[in-house]
Amino acid sequence: MSGVARLTRSIASNWLHLALNIGVSFFLSPFVVNKLGSVYYGIWAVTMQFTGYLYLLDFGVRESVVRYTAKYCARNQNRQLNDVLTTAFAVYVPITAICILLTILCAWGIPRWFNIDAAHAAEARWAVIFTGLTIAQTFFFNVFTGVLQGLHRFDVMNMVGMATTVLRTVLIVVLLGRGYGLVALAAIQFGVAVLAGLINASFALKQLRAAGMAFRPVWLTRRRLLALGQRIFGYGFYVLVNNVAQKINFASDAVVVGIFMPISAVTYYAIAGSLVEYLRQLITSTAQVFSPMSSQLHALRQHDALGNLLIKGAKLTVVVTMPIAITYTLLGSEFIGLWMGEEFKDRAGPVLAILGFTQILAAPHYVISSVLYGMSQHRSIALLRVAEATAKLTLSVVLIKKLGIVGVALGSAVSHAALVLFILPVMICRKLSLGLWKYFVGVYRGPLLASVPFLAGAWLLQRYLPAGNLAIFFVQIAALSAIYLPCVYLLALGAEEKQMVRGILGKLGLRIPARGG
Repeated sequence: MSGVARLTRSIASNWLHLALNIGVSFFLSPFVVNKLGSVYYGIWAVTMQFTGYLYLLDFGVRESVVRYTAKYCARNQNRQLNDVLTTAFAVYVPITAICILLTILCAWGIPRWFNIDAAHAAEARWAVIFTGLTIAQTFFFNVFTGVLQGLHRFDVMNMVGMATTVLRTVLIVVLLGRGYGLVALAAIQFGVAVLAGLINASFALKQLRAAGMAFRPVWLTRRRLLALGQRIFGYGFYVLVNNVAQKINFASDAVVVGIFMPISAVTYYAIAGSLVEYLRQLITSTAQVFSPMSSQLHALRQHDALGNLLIKGAKLTVVVTMPIAITYTLLGSEFIGLWMGEEFKDRAGPVLAILGFTQILAAPHYVISSVLYGMSQHRSIALLRVAEATAKLTLSVVLIKKLGIVGVALGSAVSHAALVLFILPVMICRKLSLGLWKYFVGVYRGPLLASVPFLAGAWLLQRYLPAGNLAIFFVQIAALSAIYLPCVYLLALGAEEKQMVRGILGKLGLRIPARGG
């Protein structure tokens, strides 16, 4: 299968999985908020963000597995791959144990560290325990998910993910509907995650055999184990630094709000934050497939192809982001009012507008990160992330005292925009000997032109024809999207990209005249 075909298959399956997750979350979020109440939902939001820092214990090992799987499979080096996978398992054993110990500590401390009263403390602790165990089991199965990603089999992972998403949703609806609460919600997450991990492990071993490789644990001498560990951690150290800073940038807002404001305020921020997180997941699911491809191109020294991959990938993320970010910015408050109720409109809407607009600027940086990871040139981005995290926390703490949750959103937006719009493009263009003007024109010009009709239509709807219910709202967005897609084809895609689109649509029985290219 060609590189373009693999990318198309991976991105399409990522989008399908994400679409299911978003659809489920859209209908499930009001249900969970209603069943738990604002206090328990606030505790759940804090628990998810707070314990989410335990994922940092990965130390970049999974990303190392992805890179070396792609590299050694491209070179057909089975022995070297087995050495790396064996070492990864050896590293994950103590990491899992440490994660469990830290989970116990977090369970003890969470009522003391946040504004959680004694009446809710026990359930908060159990929620932390189950959430921490969910993260702990992830480390063991990370080797197998890393193998699947390194083999470009995102479609297999997504198939498993979609099946377990449906199962998790059914369990949540049934148990919460019967009166179970926060603890049951956390227990469901744990049980389904273990099941998904077992299935992914089975598929990973099968896909290795299909690729002419096989995983057989090997006995490594102490010297060999240390050498491989240093190689993995050498790559993974700056992955860890980047992940720590990125966790602060993207997953600390609820923690800041929970410390400086009543716990119920977290719910309002979390509603807007969850919508932006869906968009981030969409962009990430698009961009992450470029990391193993970059590893292959870099290993084969195809530098011109790598620069071309960067521009096309970054442009794709902007194309995907524009309509959603415009909707969040102009129509976000209206949507939240229709979705969650008028109570949430004025509090969560401004946060969504600020964070949504920021994503227009931020979209290409996800592909930049993937390319840098594939080239093992991620040290610089890790250090820049640290600077961004420092600025973000400082601004958020200062502004929350004056502007409340809107101040937290502004602190996040300002620090993030400075990095992703100015600093990162300059850095990646220097590393690839790529003209900065060529990068900006290639990435932004077409998507911005294509989005003008969508932007005008959204403004007119906001001003003159606000939706009266969710059904009308979605019809309006669908109509704008029907205008946006042909604009993208005509104004944002190059000849090769148009030919690929025509090929995909042709398989679906649809035809676009070649003169459109």
